[in-house]
Amino acid sequence: MTMFLEDPLPIILVGIVVVAVLAFAYVNVRRGALLWAIAATLAVVLVGVAVERLVVTDREQVEATLDGVIEAMEADDWERLKRDYIAPGATYTLQRAEFARGLIAVISAKANRLEVTVNPLTSPPTAEAQFTGVISYRLRDPANQFPYDYYVARFVVELQKEGDRWMISNHEEQTRPVF
Repeated sequence: MTMFLEDPLPIILVGIVVVAVLAFAYVNVRRGALLWAIAATLAVVLVGVAVERLVVTDREQVEATLDGVIEAMEADDWERLKRDYIAPGATYTLQRAEFARGLIAVISAKANRLEVTVNPLTSPPTAEAQFTGVISYRLRDPANQFPYDYYVARFVVELQKEGDRWMISNHEEQTRPVF
């Protein structure tokens, strides 16, 4: 069911198939009732797409949280990052953010191959996001010498729902060679 609430494509594809079958039947039998069925199918598809746009699932909220993290990093707004996206008890993640803040200015950041798993049965609800993160940066202190201006790692981010927001509670990063 959540498949229909996270992506409008299945709704549209089912609608296209049903309309095509009804149109084929109409061409063969010329019954006015089939035109009404086509119109009703189109109306159901439009309502389905509208509902998909209006309903924001937990998975979509987690994705929005990660998008907000990327925006805050690119804007060099580390205070917003800590305040809005990292839970106060996330000691390791807060330490890594402070370390990065003093060392680099993020030029761009991307999360590729994002996979989100939500567990609504825990209290509070939790989620895990796995993705490959690519960060392009410049060093804040030009005296520092480092041979690269980017960082690539596989991230596993744990989140928990606090009120109506998803906050990062911990993370792991596994660096890997770039080819």
